[in-house]
Amino acid sequence: MTKVDASGPAYASRARWRDVASTSLPARCATPPRQQRGRERQQALIDAGLRLTQTRDWDDVTIADIAAAIDCSVGTFYTRFHTKDAYFDTLLGLMVDAMLRRAQAFHAAPERREESASELVAGWVDLAVNSFRLHRGLYATALLNLRRLAPEARAASPLLRLRDRSRALFLSAMKRHSGWSGAAARADLLFAQQILRSALLNAALTDGGPLHLDDAEFARQLTRLLCGYLGIAPPAARARKAAVRT
Repeated sequence: MTKVDASGPAYASRARWRDVASTSLPARCATPPRQQRGRERQQALIDAGLRLTQTRDWDDVTIADIAAAIDCSVGTFYTRFHTKDAYFDTLLGLMVDAMLRRAQAFHAAPERREESASELVAGWVDLAVNSFRLHRGLYATALLNLRRLAPEARAASPLLRLRDRSRALFLSAMKRHSGWSGAAARADLLFAQQILRSALLNAALTDGGPLHLDDAEFARQLTRLLCGYLGIAPPAARARKAAVRT
């Protein structure tokens, strides 16, 4: 998994977890706090898990690591969450909710009505890459776990809810542009989404390079790739940069 500098301003600006706040967690996962201090401790534990899994595989994170991150005991962790698996399920559900809110806000923004199809693709790629950077450890682990689930459990996975809703939002946005409605267009757009997810997962799991998940060029090259596959010119600024290099 890609390692990043957790001390610089770029990391600090990304590591904001307020849109992953815990309000009412499932009773199967967590013990509801009765007092404000308990709610604050629960949220601090969630924040710690999200920060740790930004740069580490889930299997490498221990309960002791999570507790140490907020200077509490392992016993305190278990007063809030039943097991490590329950804690993971909590983080996954909150992560999916946050990613959906970001996607909905992106597609509802007024500028979506004014931009070209290639500008929409560029913004959509940036949104996906930035969200994946924030949640890489959780998302990658959840995707790997998904294939091990029984069919009924797989169908209920929050990841499939995220996938289906994200697909619907992107398809609807692209329909506003000429030539992007109909069965053939839908098939191309769905495969473009598959390419994007595959590239993100591969970058998180293998970090094979030459571009890495935290490189600014990673999103730019993905945009060029997907615009090329879809047969649309990349955004003008990106196209000019490519012309200068050649």
